[in-house]
Amino acid sequence: MKPVYLEFCGVNSFSEPAKIDFSRLLEFGIFGIFGDTGSGKSTILDCIGFALYGDVARSRSSSIADIIHYSADRAYVHFEFEIVFEGRRRLFRVERELKRKNAAQTLRIYEKKDGAFIAAAEGVREGNALLERIIGLEQRDFEKCIALPQGEFAQFVKSSRADRLKLVSRLFDLEAYGESLLKRAGAKMAQAREALGIVQARLEQFGALTQESHAALKQRTERLSAEEAALRETLVRLREQEKQLAVRAGLRAEQEKLSGEMARLEERKEGMRALSEGLERLGKAAAAVRDAQEADRAALRAQRCTQALAAAEKAEADAQRQSDAASLWDFAKAEADEQALSERIVRAKNQAFRAGELEKARKKLADVERRLAQERAAFAGFSYETERAKLQAALDAQGDGDFLAFAERNGKAALLHGEYAVFADELSGLTEKYPVIGADSRPLIEKYRALSGGGTTDLARLREQYARTEAERERLRGELLALEKTKGRYDAHLAELQSLSEARSEASERVKALSDGFVPVTEPVAELEETLLSMRRERKRRTQERETAQKLLSDARAGRAAAQEQARAARENEENARARLSESLAAGAFADAREAAALRETYGDPDEAKRRVDAYKERYAAVRSRLRELGKEDLSGATEEAHAAVKAELAAAEERADQCARELAVGRDELARSEEGLRRKAELERERADQEKIFARYERLRKLLEGNKFMEFVAEEYLQTVAENASGRLLSLTDGRYYLRYEGGFSVGDNFNGGALRGVYTLSGGETFLVSLSLALALSAEICARSLRPIEFFFLDEGFGTLDEHLIDVVMDSLERLKNEHFSIGIISHVEELKHRIERKLSVRKATEQHGSQIVME
Repeated sequence: MKPVYLEFCGVNSFSEPAKIDFSRLLEFGIFGIFGDTGSGKSTILDCIGFALYGDVARSRSSSIADIIHYSADRAYVHFEFEIVFEGRRRLFRVERELKRKNAAQTLRIYEKKDGAFIAAAEGVREGNALLERIIGLEQRDFEKCIALPQGEFAQFVKSSRADRLKLVSRLFDLEAYGESLLKRAGAKMAQAREALGIVQARLEQFGALTQESHAALKQRTERLSAEEAALRETLVRLREQEKQLAVRAGLRAEQEKLSGEMARLEERKEGMRALSEGLERLGKAAAAVRDAQEADRAALRAQRCTQALAAAEKAEADAQRQSDAASLWDFAKAEADEQALSERIVRAKNQAFRAGELEKARKKLADVERRLAQERAAFAGFSYETERAKLQAALDAQGDGDFLAFAERNGKAALLHGEYAVFADELSGLTEKYPVIGADSRPLIEKYRALSGGGTTDLARLREQYARTEAERERLRGELLALEKTKGRYDAHLAELQSLSEARSEASERVKALSDGFVPVTEPVAELEETLLSMRRERKRRTQERETAQKLLSDARAGRAAAQEQARAARENEENARARLSESLAAGAFADAREAAALRETYGDPDEAKRRVDAYKERYAAVRSRLRELGKEDLSGATEEAHAAVKAELAAAEERADQCARELAVGRDELARSEEGLRRKAELERERADQEKIFARYERLRKLLEGNKFMEFVAEEYLQTVAENASGRLLSLTDGRYYLRYEGGFSVGDNFNGGALRGVYTLSGGETFLVSLSLALALSAEICARSLRPIEFFFLDEGFGTLDEHLIDVVMDSLERLKNEHFSIGIISHVEELKHRIERKLSVRKATEQHGSQIVME
């Protein structure tokens, strides 16, 4: 990362906007930030952190809003920086604002593309997420990378092993490998102990389960299985025996049932023989009964048709009378009256319309004459040429407005007199100052005194007179301009007069044309139209009555014709039915229809009677045949007692078989549970052995982690890595002379002395500074490596106050070696000697009662 521009306001002691152009500040690779203690130097770092993370690490207050200057309601920071992000170098601008009320923040992020800033994110949540991706470091790690507390690292070089490990743990957040990891290991051990207890408790459930009990269960199950197989064979035998007895008992019961039925059939035998013989005459009786019923229905229909014919003839007579009455009204006269009335209405409407148009024309003529009179009165007595000539003459009399010409005309002599007097006074003053010129100057003084006339020029009066003249000129020019505007309105007035005159002529001609031959309307149109509407309604009603009467007559005639045809057909049908009845009675030798009906009532329907006879004969033959078959069977011994005994024996065998099956199912279930229990018990015993190993492992790990032993080991590894990196930087800073080693403590090797190692306590102040600077840079690089993005600048914060002039030379020489095109160094200090040796710097001035802290670039 490389800063480009920083602007902030309202932060800490800065009440006015402060701007830092880092592109100029980093121009020479090394820059300084100088100022008295408490002036606000570190606020610059705070603002960079606030812009990127929305927080200030140095703030110890519970509210971030406390960083706002006491006189402001808000604070803002605008920070632009370059960084390699997603494989290419990009420039971002962060604008973050903090309000005192509710400590509310706003955040906007822009990226510079093609010379313009394009919005990349807006809102605190979205913006912070984008910045986290761009920077790749948490706030405390970022601040460790850009601000190196030099004095702290100088102490770090010579501190005890415990203090060094403590500092390294803090810088690299190694506390996670100390107490935190110990607690996690303890928690894991407690979990392992709990899991082991759970497994042990589950094993106690299978305490009574052994291989011997499982063998006994298996033996009992096998015995029950054998007994169940024997019972199944017995049940097969008894069921077959019971089945045979049931079949023979059924046959015996069937034989007894059929014998009874045969006795009843014999009793009905004579009646069925008589019914069979009378079936032929019963069919003729049924035909005679049907013909008699049909003759009665035909007579009834003939009677109803005769009555309908009489009603239709009456309706036809009534319809004829109504049609004759409706045809008496004179439709032709009604139509002629309507036509004449329509013509009268048209003539009346035309006259009414013409009257309206005449009234409109008269009103228009009156309006045009009124407007014509108004227009003539508006400009009565107006003469443009006369008024303009008078104003122009007055304006010419005031002159051309040139002040010099005015002064020449009205005050030339006065001006000259004034100038002579001024010149004489000035020459008199010079003579008093330089007496040596008196002989030459006195004659000139007397000459100009005489020319001045001894008076003074009233130039103010002359200017006042000129101002009055100019005011009069402006007034006259204004009146001329107004006159020209009035001229424009007068021209429009003339055109309007011409237009109104033409309109008056047109309106007058229109009134005359409408008045010629006009006759006022005498008949009210509304009454005529109402009379016409009544006449049309009456004619429509009469037309509908005539059409209705004609339709009724037509329908009545059609109804009477249909009734005549139906009556004729009914009489013919009745005669045919009487003839068929006579034939049916003769065929059956019946005296009348009542005799045929009595026979039908006795034996019922002929078809049904035939079916009863046929069914009887069929059943009689079937029962006799089945009785013969059963007589051939041996049904001896098929008694109810024998069948009941076999059924009782079968029930007892089934009950025992069911009991044995239940016992066998229970035994098999217990055997399966026993097998599953033995398997589960073996699994739990293996699981207990595994959990005991896990518990022992965590117990040993916890003991190893006690006393921060592991954190110290990790810190030592970090120190080894940092020492190697710092050694390389130290070799570069010292032209290959010194290198650094860490073996439980720091020591410095001197290649100019055969690589001999020296303790850090033997180092001079300058050498100690170089070693601590190398370590600081190495630690910063290690922290920055987490983000995979290079930090192209850093600040050395203090640590220079105890250096003498020679050591300051060493420091500056070392820093000059570190800087390059992509790496700049900032020194934060109050040491004046350093200030004079740095070409590009910022001076931070303390806040006063009149203003806040201020920044000046030098």
